[in-house]
Amino acid sequence: MRILMVSLALFASQSARSADLTPQQTAARVDQLILASSELEAFGTIDDATFLRRASLDLIGRPPRVAEITRFGLNPAADKRQTVVDQLLSSPDYAANWSRYWRDAILLRATNVRSNLVQPAFESWMADSLSDNRPWDEIVTDLLTATGPVNNDGRTALIFAHEGQAEEIAAEASRLFLGIQMQCANCHDHPWDTWKRDDFHEFAAFFPRVSVRRDRNSDNMFDYEITSVDLDRSSRAGVSQFLLTRIDRNRDNYITEAESKNTPLARIFTGQAKSYIDKNADGKLSLEEIRTAQPPDANRPGQGATEHYMPNLTDPGSKGDLIHPAFFVGDVSVAKNQKDVARRNQAADLITSKDNPWFARAIVNRMWSELTGSAFYMPIDDLGPDRAAEHADALNVLCEGFAASGHDLQWLLKTITMTSAYQRPINTEAEGFVRLEPVRLRSDQLYDALCQTLNVTALPLQFSGRRTPYARTQDQGRQQFAATFGFDPSTPKSDLTGSIPEALFLMNSTLLHNFIKADSPNSPIARISRQVLSDQDVVSELYLHTLSREPVATELAICMEFLRQAPTRREGLEDILWSLLNSSEFQSRK
Repeated sequence: MRILMVSLALFASQSARSADLTPQQTAARVDQLILASSELEAFGTIDDATFLRRASLDLIGRPPRVAEITRFGLNPAADKRQTVVDQLLSSPDYAANWSRYWRDAILLRATNVRSNLVQPAFESWMADSLSDNRPWDEIVTDLLTATGPVNNDGRTALIFAHEGQAEEIAAEASRLFLGIQMQCANCHDHPWDTWKRDDFHEFAAFFPRVSVRRDRNSDNMFDYEITSVDLDRSSRAGVSQFLLTRIDRNRDNYITEAESKNTPLARIFTGQAKSYIDKNADGKLSLEEIRTAQPPDANRPGQGATEHYMPNLTDPGSKGDLIHPAFFVGDVSVAKNQKDVARRNQAADLITSKDNPWFARAIVNRMWSELTGSAFYMPIDDLGPDRAAEHADALNVLCEGFAASGHDLQWLLKTITMTSAYQRPINTEAEGFVRLEPVRLRSDQLYDALCQTLNVTALPLQFSGRRTPYARTQDQGRQQFAATFGFDPSTPKSDLTGSIPEALFLMNSTLLHNFIKADSPNSPIARISRQVLSDQDVVSELYLHTLSREPVATELAICMEFLRQAPTRREGLEDILWSLLNSSEFQSRK
């Protein structure tokens, strides 16, 4: 069953007007479509300091430094927000931040327990791709068509994460790159969408010839490679009658282990083949058993199979029904019996085609949600033809512009950050797209914020020295921090809540306490105290270093009163810094 063609008509052609629109013009059009012109003021606009912190966390994964805050605040230019977004996107931190985002989006749902092996290579490759501003369709194509050594080629991440299993690759490719969750159609027709079992398995049939195996060119047991399997391994050449007659010395039409010694058939009695050749398990092999023997079903997930078979629910023990590749969007003819590379390249072409509306919708909806806290579709990875988008006209404008830009991710991020929707202040009382609640920082964002505030390059966590064969990254502190604070970025924002281990770490960590201590030469308090003298100035600087803003009058008054009552000035300042690091404002993006 094919998807409704109505959606295709909306994206079949890109207007010259959309191609000519700048990010700023597109942003203005999107705002107009979300709210009537007379209502745009309902958004309100955040101040410069809040904008800089929000954009810095979103684009480069860390809060702005004090010097950057000062420089931005003193800049009188009317277009300074647009300018700083351009600067952030040209920073190496932009590529690092978003490579980690996609690492989590892909690997946190991995079905392969060894998936961390590909993590360093993936982050490096993805960061290079983002730094070069490669089009999104090219990046997706690489992820779907990769072959080669897993440990050195980040493009293999998606396939290795799911151990080359066709059904898992198909389900994740659809979810991540089309925003469509079809996986439950693996076993039955989708309960509320139009997808049927045939739709899912026809899509999975693009991927059965993928094989994940040990890297033949490496002696390291933890090195793997992705290869193609294009030869039918379900049959093998027969044994000649002449050879069988020579080995069957007593002419009883059976061959025993003794007779097979020093002949080509000796390996049958010492290997696994005997188990499926000796059907009656009598310890000897009839000539008929040998002539008609075939290996077990070669359709082994992750080890490569020439064709894909859909399990027969009425006969679970059978091989299943042979399924040929087909795409569930539109009505596209797909050739049968193609080799692996051709199949996966065609799947990538169909997914990333500008005629496929879901490709642009998925990434636009995902990026909009990540940056603005609202979404045209929610959840962001469960769109589907039977769901209506909020503000569909605004979504279409963004999708058309994104496609016209050549699937330029930086164009999309520039456009979103220039909207009034992005620059609106926190509003927990409103509904719809005007509503905005603080968004919890991802693990890497919080880790980088802590390192920057504490003036360290990494957090040497007390348990980070316990390496595993899968941990091939230099920053063990980041990796172990993620084990406590990490979450799948596809999770709805409303479902993200803190945990007891997270709170205990920030509140009670001996490591953080040692960094906070004022008598430590490199502590924030010590560094700030060498630059400013008054307690009021020290408190203001602590706010700038942690929350990227100065304290308001009431906050400053509370802190000064606290300092006056503290046993010592040092202890008072340490407690203030501790409270700022443990505040919801520090741990979230407002």
